[in-house]
Amino acid sequence: MGLRRAQASIRASFRQAAAEAGVRRPSGACFGLAGLDSPAALRTMARAVRSMRIAGRTVVVNDWRTALAGAFVDGRGVVLIAGTGCVAAGSAGERVVRVGGWGNLVDDRGSAYDIGREALYAAMRAYDGRGPETSLLPALMRALRVGEPQGIVERVYAGGMDATGLAALATIVSSAASAGDAVATEILREKAALLAELVTTVASKLGLLDKAFGVALNGGVFNAGPPLLEPMWREIRASAPSATHHEAALPPAYGALLLLEEDPALRRRLAERLRSAGARR
Repeated sequence: MGLRRAQASIRASFRQAAAEAGVRRPSGACFGLAGLDSPAALRTMARAVRSMRIAGRTVVVNDWRTALAGAFVDGRGVVLIAGTGCVAAGSAGERVVRVGGWGNLVDDRGSAYDIGREALYAAMRAYDGRGPETSLLPALMRALRVGEPQGIVERVYAGGMDATGLAALATIVSSAASAGDAVATEILREKAALLAELVTTVASKLGLLDKAFGVALNGGVFNAGPPLLEPMWREIRASAPSATHHEAALPPAYGALLLLEEDPALRRRLAERLRSAGARR
């Protein structure tokens, strides 16, 4: 979207958050931003945010980092994020590891974008007779409001469907799989294996495969339910038998607050206060 538009978006959301919190210029602010997948991109955005002078001290990290900080605070575990894109990250002591999330053209296998694209592929294969029949074809035609299969192609190309639009089609696959469509079920099974691979790769790098650790799930892809979750957990536990589902201790926005606190003891105390505040709501 370009640096200036990104700055404008950040400034607008920051002002809204500050207004709701009743502060003018806080002493510190942490920004968990998507797309900071290289040291150069991180440096560029950090400079851009600092130049806005909207807080005394600013910390800029990739959004997976805030999700991880909130999910486990100071504990060990892996957070798996699967929405439009997908990425996994984990921590064990002072070590932090990130795997995947390199964008829809290079990576993001298992993401909602990937599932949506596979749905289109399966539908057009069914139309051609190259692949098995599937309820995905009429479901996509209804969702895209076209009267013939070729209309799907027109909507994608001539309509300029972007990554977000493709990702929105993933819910059609989830519904079809839940209704017993074999093609949709196979798509989710394949993506489950790819998502499990992200988790086990992070765990391997952290030396956790033979240890007990939690896996926190974050993102709309997991709304697919059992057709995705059951094969994913089977794949994870085949390599990491003691892996368990972990409810995130705190949401990513609170994780950003924790990253502002450098002292581990104070960070734990802040986490307890945030948990307590959330429980009272």
